[in-house]
Amino acid sequence: MSQIGCGSPNQDLAEDPPAKAMEDLGFEPPGLVPEPFAPRLTRTDDAELAVALSPRLDELVFTRAFFDQSGIHFALMTSKIVDGKWTDPEPVSFRSERGEAEAFFDTSGNRLYFYSGRPEPGAESPPRAMNLWYVEREGEDWGEPVLMGRPDAPIEYGWSGSLLGDDTFFFTARPYEDLGLADIYRVSVGDDGFGVAESIGPPVNTPEYTENEPAVAPDGSYFVFYSAGRPDNLSTEMLGDLYISFRQSDGSWGEPRHIAEPINSAAEENWPRISHDGKYLFFSSNRREGAELPDLYWVSTEALEGYRPADL
Repeated sequence: MSQIGCGSPNQDLAEDPPAKAMEDLGFEPPGLVPEPFAPRLTRTDDAELAVALSPRLDELVFTRAFFDQSGIHFALMTSKIVDGKWTDPEPVSFRSERGEAEAFFDTSGNRLYFYSGRPEPGAESPPRAMNLWYVEREGEDWGEPVLMGRPDAPIEYGWSGSLLGDDTFFFTARPYEDLGLADIYRVSVGDDGFGVAESIGPPVNTPEYTENEPAVAPDGSYFVFYSAGRPDNLSTEMLGDLYISFRQSDGSWGEPRHIAEPINSAAEENWPRISHDGKYLFFSSNRREGAELPDLYWVSTEALEGYRPADL
């Protein structure tokens, strides 16, 4: 398998504009034990998923999922720093009737990617599945959504993804010949669209289990993902846990390792995200007593260092 470019994190974000420390934003940074993430802003009776925190630390976007008689619906909620305080979350300005979900920023913070089931330009009906779109920052808000397109590969394009640098996209998909289980793929990406997608292959991807929702570290040295059905899963109800895989010296990905308690639990942990500075792992979990739907949590990525192989 050929190696797609790794990209690199933006090193100039601390200069323009000045980046604030997390504690200055009113969020007490977590240690090695997960803590609820910004519960005043994010916690409701609905499901909260997929945190996107701007590299500039001035905007928070997350997915809110809610249910009614017609099924599940997704909405992107945003909170911004205004006069030194976080605003109450509200739907993004580019929302549509078909919904939006799982946003993530590029390294500059000036582009926001998201998934939506809105019709493609010129189409009379919405697509069968969500597409990847993006918006560019225009002043204090966002411009009109632009369709990214689809990776060129014999796969059923899924969702849940993250960027490594600004040129490699990790995402979930299923081979057409086996639509029952999801695997993790990667693809080069630019303003002209996607390259040819490649499965990251074994030992991460397996024929027996689903591998989903990759969250790649800014330096490309590891990624965290969701998987269900594995024998080391802590749940007793076939719910999923978080796993970690490290990049090997030859560029391949190492054997996935199950992340132990207290990050995983007997509840379900999913939708991992890693902050642009590499310091924090965000994820969703319904571990809170009495909670049926997931809340947002975060933990220091120092808690992951014990899983790194000694030779890396």
